[in-house]
Amino acid sequence: MRLVRAFGVLFALAALPCAADEARVVSTAPDEVSVTIYRDLFALVTETRTVDLPEGPVTLVFDGVVETLLPQSAVVADTGRTVAEGNYDFERLSPANLLRKSIGRTVTLTRTNRATGKASQLAATVVSANDNGVVFRTAAGNEALYCSGLPEQLTFDEIPAGITASPTLSIRLAAGTAGKRRVRVSYLAHGFAWSADYLGHVAPGGKNMDLLGWLTLRNFTGATFRDAQVQVVAGKLNLLDKEDGGTSLVGATADYYSDDSLLASLREAQQEMTDQLEDEESDADADVLYGCYPQGPAKFAAPAEALQRREAAGYVDSITAEDVGELEEVVVTGARQSLAVRENLADYQMYRLPAHTDLNAHQTKQVAFIHKPDVKIDRFYGIRIADNEDYDSEELPEEDWLSPDVQIAWLNRESEGLGEPLPGGRMRIFDAGDDGAIFAGDADIHDSPVGTPVQIRIGGARDLAIMATLPVDDEPQARWTSLLTRRVYLPLEFRMVNDKPVPVVVEIRQGPMYEYPDLRVGKASARTTRKAGDYAWRITVPAQGEARLSYEVSGRVPDEDD
Repeated sequence: MRLVRAFGVLFALAALPCAADEARVVSTAPDEVSVTIYRDLFALVTETRTVDLPEGPVTLVFDGVVETLLPQSAVVADTGRTVAEGNYDFERLSPANLLRKSIGRTVTLTRTNRATGKASQLAATVVSANDNGVVFRTAAGNEALYCSGLPEQLTFDEIPAGITASPTLSIRLAAGTAGKRRVRVSYLAHGFAWSADYLGHVAPGGKNMDLLGWLTLRNFTGATFRDAQVQVVAGKLNLLDKEDGGTSLVGATADYYSDDSLLASLREAQQEMTDQLEDEESDADADVLYGCYPQGPAKFAAPAEALQRREAAGYVDSITAEDVGELEEVVVTGARQSLAVRENLADYQMYRLPAHTDLNAHQTKQVAFIHKPDVKIDRFYGIRIADNEDYDSEELPEEDWLSPDVQIAWLNRESEGLGEPLPGGRMRIFDAGDDGAIFAGDADIHDSPVGTPVQIRIGGARDLAIMATLPVDDEPQARWTSLLTRRVYLPLEFRMVNDKPVPVVVEIRQGPMYEYPDLRVGKASARTTRKAGDYAWRITVPAQGEARLSYEVSGRVPDEDD
């Protein structure tokens, strides 16, 4: 499903006819606007507008709302009157819609003689307008646009009802006291997103890093917000599928088994929006302005002639860089001295941009929201042995060397130099080099509340290898006590070889294996600790040297009902 195309569909909260003599007040733009962006591809837009209401019943029109507005979410407050009905209308004013809505209407056709330059005008009735071309009727009969061989231009005396230059939200209000009022309109709108991006610069020695976090805001819509208060909300909302009347464009959040899968769907939807925007920039509403058969579409004619025909037809690109900017443009508004302000919002975190800003149509904007210059980190090399993990216990190679990962871990505490909730996002790590910072790798992190550990893998180790040694029969073995304990045992040994000129720390973690319950580890040659439910060992391997670790894994044989 093309998400962005669905945004142009006409929505209506009600369709009751307006009284012919009912007053109509149009608010062209808000006095103040606030945009709260969620990671789930939507935003809450709140506008404050000053309107002058008459005493009697009135239709109040809010012009220039976001075209992706969810009508059922709109709330209008502080009118001081009873709301009778509400409507949301938007069918874009474009050459294609103008022609389609003018079928049966009379327009003015202007033709210019190429030799003399003299222009002549005649009345023409639009008969049809579609992807195959435009047909109109004059006193001479039925003709097709651009088939006369002369430059032609259509002029429309009026814009047909039902199409507007910008989307509008209207409400019908009962009679009340006349005068100016500051009303507030709030609504949800699709086509917005934000993400967290982190830069970690590791200091020489690998014990500390300078952490800088950026909020990346994206506005996929055609709406531009001037001098807006912008904030983002971090947290996992429970959302229903849009197809079921909910807000989520990627399906109900309850249907996702993990945050990773939900994040992948949101990123895919964002990319689809980006691709759709590029398609819209190249789409021709001028599809209805095809040239005369069999010449083919005017857009495939000679460039000069094609341009002349497009100008004669009054064609204007629906999206231009001059009007809305380019999505690839990144506007950086944050700096280390000007961070977004974090606020607690019930079960969520809200980050408010430090100053009002313009959020343009189809724009990407970045602002810094966290800077911690001295975060204590633990840099080491590690592998994890577990079913369906880094190395599967059932497929440990008997002769091949294992390659550990370069890993960085830290504890989100103030005493460790951090102590700030970290919204899930992408972390990029840079190491200190002789000639400056060197990019070392990146990884995704989940939401990290204060007090929780974070560990990421940024690359593979070089000049460091591990060999796993298993018994000849690498299946877990039963002992004579197994008749009583129903346990089986598997001894493991790891040989670590370090060809680096400095000593390194290797972490080996043993997780669940063979789907055996009641996993236990014993007879370890080094002190055992626990980490995230795993058994773990930290082994220092000397420079140009090696080290060994051995232990025994045991588990209970599953019952038939397990």
